[in-house]
Amino acid sequence: MENNLKLHMNNKIILVGGYCATGKSTFSRRLSKFLKIPCFNKDTVKEVLGDGFGPENNMVCQKGNFTTFILMLHILEQFLQVQKACILESDFTKKESEQIKGLLDKYNYRCLTFIFKGNFDVLFDRYMEREKIEKRHWVHNTTGETRENFEEGHLYFGLGEIGIDQIINIDATSFDKVNYEELLSIAEKFMINNI
Repeated sequence: MENNLKLHMNNKIILVGGYCATGKSTFSRRLSKFLKIPCFNKDTVKEVLGDGFGPENNMVCQKGNFTTFILMLHILEQFLQVQKACILESDFTKKESEQIKGLLDKYNYRCLTFIFKGNFDVLFDRYMEREKIEKRHWVHNTTGETRENFEEGHLYFGLGEIGIDQIINIDATSFDKVNYEELLSIAEKFMINNI
């Protein structure tokens, strides 16, 4: 399978997007190991930028999401230019998805998009609980976050509302009900099939 996979994965990328606290990062890292292609996670890139600028520089908190996406877009273009596959994971906004699509069109790339969504009440509780348990990096500031802001922010920016090419929607309200093996199989078939 490995030789076959390498033959056909040129000119293809995978996006993992959708709502916060739906397991996007965990799934994208698992997918990266399974397909043996690099994955760039928005949170990780933002943390690296934060480490570089330091916690005393509030620009990372103010402009972190914008700067992180611009950097990810630059990384993506480097892969497209040399016809290599990669995975990008983020809570892509509608505008960001359109920018990615523009690059993919420019380089004649195909895309598989996984969009993770769920019930906002469940996701908000999971989001806030995660912040307490994981002792996350300081760039992920949830001070003043409310359930209403959480939902309105997702809807206002169109997070997870735009997919590119082949789109797979996943309800991640309950992780136990997500068939991750099937999702990995879908990704493998996408990368192998030369269509």
